[in-house]
This record gives sequence, structure tokens and C-alpha cells, in this order.
Amino acid sequence: SDPKQPAQTATATAATTTGTDIGSTMPAYSATGLDGSKFDLATKRNKVVLLNLWATWCGPCRSEIPELQALHAKFEPKGFEVIGVSVDESGVEPVKQFVDEFKMTYPVVLDPEGKLAGIFGTSVLPVGSLVAIVWLSIGVPSTTNSG
Repeated sequence: SDPKQPAQTATATAATTTGTDIGSTMPAYSATGLDGSKFDLATKRNKVVLLNLWATWCGPCRSEIPELQALHAKFEPKGFEVIGVSVDESGVEPVKQFVDEFKMTYPVVLDPEGKLAGIFGTSVLPVGSLVAIVWLSIGVPSTTNSG
């Protein structure tokens, strides 16, 4: 009998727990990009991603978009990615117009059914900030300020 076996089994079990709690693996999530392409969150594994739920009609969302754009511009070269998740039900064109108007350069996907809101258990917009940072890899981010 290998004395390491129980610890390895416990670690494997913990690593496969899905949910939105710290330490859990993010549940599967996919949506459609503004260009019609499929977005699959699983492709972002081992990256730091901020998922931001928003809508064109949401006043607070409009206020935070410039801040999210600034975060994306500053940290995207270091591997951090902001992904806007629009819950608009009006189709792609109004969202594209909004993205152009606000000069959003980070990826935006369409989720008119609110699948991500369901995963996060919310009906309030905007959702993002620290609540929706999704760590897709095992480990703790460095607390060293490298600039």
C-alpha cells in the first residue's frame, strides 16, 4: 500500500470540483462572439480572466466600461484578459454599435439567455470586478508588485 495514495486521491477530487467558489474549477461556459465565432471559456485555461456581465441599457455598466478598457490595455500584455459578456436580447448590431462607441478592444460575447448570470447566481448588472475573476489554473497569483 502506498502511503501517498490517499493524499493524491483527495487532491484529484478537489481539483475536479466545479462551481464559483474559490478553489473550484469554473463550470463549462460558451457563448457567441460578435463576429459569430464560438467562445469557449475552456480555451482560457491557465489564464487570468475577468468576465464582466453587462448590457447596453445598464447605466452603471456604461460607467465602468472605460475602467475595464484601461485594465485590459494595461494588463493584457501580461496575460490578463477582460471578456465582456453582453446579456442584451436585442441582437448583435446594438452591441456592436455600443462596442464601437465605447472603443472597447477586449473580446465581447453575446449571452442573451443569461447563462453566465445563472452560473454566478445573479440577476443584477453589472457583475464583474473581483467577484467574477475566474482563476482557471491551480495556484495562487503572486502578490509581488512587478509594475
